[in-house]
Amino acid sequence: MPRSAGLSWHPIAHDLVTNALYLHGNKQLPLKDVLALAGNVGRDAECLAAVAVDAARNGGEGWSEIAVAAGRSEASARAKWGGSQVSRLVAARRPALAKIEWDPAKVPLVPRQGGRTAASSEDPRGLGAALRTLYRKARTSLVRVSAATGLPVSMVSALLEDRAVASWPEVYALAHALGGEPEDLRHLWECTAQDEVALDPNGESERLAAALRGARLAAGSPELATVCPSGIEVSAMQAALRGRAVPPWSVLRVFLVALGADPGSFEALWLAARVADLAEREGELRS
Repeated sequence: MPRSAGLSWHPIAHDLVTNALYLHGNKQLPLKDVLALAGNVGRDAECLAAVAVDAARNGGEGWSEIAVAAGRSEASARAKWGGSQVSRLVAARRPALAKIEWDPAKVPLVPRQGGRTAASSEDPRGLGAALRTLYRKARTSLVRVSAATGLPVSMVSALLEDRAVASWPEVYALAHALGGEPEDLRHLWECTAQDEVALDPNGESERLAAALRGARLAAGSPELATVCPSGIEVSAMQAALRGRAVPPWSVLRVFLVALGADPGSFEALWLAARVADLAEREGELRS
């Protein structure tokens, strides 16, 4: 029987992350929902491994190599992933949160203070604006986004319009479904969800870079040449957006103002990144 072709683990990984984050972000789920989510995570993990093996087989790797990578015997590897096993596993997959009924009344969805919207002068380019940029680029519909994330259409609409804030798992799932990098939106989310605790950063420079990318998204993803401070090369700001450099505060402040962002909310991020950058340079000089 021919092996399957063109299988991708990205949709599987997306669903696995969505289920896991929903489990992580909700502490009072009914037991049946916890078990359903855990079951989905387990099946997706098994399916992810199977698709990875399938890709390796299509890439020319033999069963002996796969057995070594899996820590199994060759016969065991063949029995688990050979023949139609991969196709069977993929066909049996359930969409993310397929068995969970999201109740908007129970989801941690908090109305914005004073009913502010993204059009308000108080917060014209926040999380909602960044999500709308991703939504526009994705060229999708609210119904499709709802189906991909498991979030009610009303909740997706409220988040896009900046009428409410949700927990990090919901924002993560929404950004991921829209084709964005969730980490780029974390700083914008932190500025709106004051009572929530974000995930730990992987690095100060990376965290600043992600926040800058989020600010650019919230501004509608303008060309860097139109918002770079005078005398600063676009390549220098590109390096900052990629976490490869930490520009002086005077430069960064002008850049943020050009994006319509609040520089004050970035000052602590910049300082931490600057200190880490200087420490790294000092260590290189000593070595």
